[in-house]
Amino acid sequence: MSARARTGPPPPPRTVRASAARGAAGPGPSGLGRLAWAVAAALLYLAAVTWMWPASNPGVLLFDGYTPPPPYHWVHPPADLAPGNQAPESGSGVIAFTPSGSAPASIATGDEQAVAVFPKGSVAPRSGEPSVEVRLEPLDPATVAPAPEGQRYDGNAYRVTATYTLSHAPAPLLAPINIVLRYATGANAILRRAGDTWVALSPTTLPITFQVYGPTNDLGTFVATAPPPHGVPLSVWAYRIVTILLWLAAAAIAGVLVRDYARRRRRGSSPRRPQA
Repeated sequence: MSARARTGPPPPPRTVRASAARGAAGPGPSGLGRLAWAVAAALLYLAAVTWMWPASNPGVLLFDGYTPPPPYHWVHPPADLAPGNQAPESGSGVIAFTPSGSAPASIATGDEQAVAVFPKGSVAPRSGEPSVEVRLEPLDPATVAPAPEGQRYDGNAYRVTATYTLSHAPAPLLAPINIVLRYATGANAILRRAGDTWVALSPTTLPITFQVYGPTNDLGTFVATAPPPHGVPLSVWAYRIVTILLWLAAAAIAGVLVRDYARRRRRGSSPRRPQA
């Protein structure tokens, strides 16, 4: 067929078709750039809020995969935390006796601010007794005794008792157990009340979860203590650093997703070669 036989308007120039294709494909790289800056600004804002969060109230839920501790539940809260304070919970549990001794158990308060971990065979058996009942009761440590010199209470005291189920007589320990306490700001010690004095346990601290624990051969009243406040505690620094690192990781992932999205847009909007 000759050129004269062709009918209809001539095809639009390539530049016109390319512009139309880009318009149909959606916003170009400039729009994606604005989106990326908006995401980055939001993440930086959240990181700044995290950094400035009060040291006495270290955590709220942020996102799945990292859940800082909820606000501490005080028996007698500091004045600035009293309006939003929730009463702490007690805890109880039963440890059964087996032919090989007492069963292992981990007994916690309802809010998990105190946990008593009993290894296998740690409680003395008694003839005719099938089990032992363990109770954890929160107390205001100031009503127990003054804090040791050079230290301050960093949370509630917890009275831990173990009694035989039938006779209700105290059940002694045969082996050390571990007492785990959540603290409020920056504890570095865990103490047990022995008579008229506080006895220090060998402490291990977990700053990210605001916990301190130690072994004990006797039950009684336990409390977490910290040195007098001098700036932001180590646990709060650890919380802030980990949280900001997670926000930066989220920002990096968002940047990669935006970059890949922009590349797909550019490939989709590239002009097609005219067919022969």
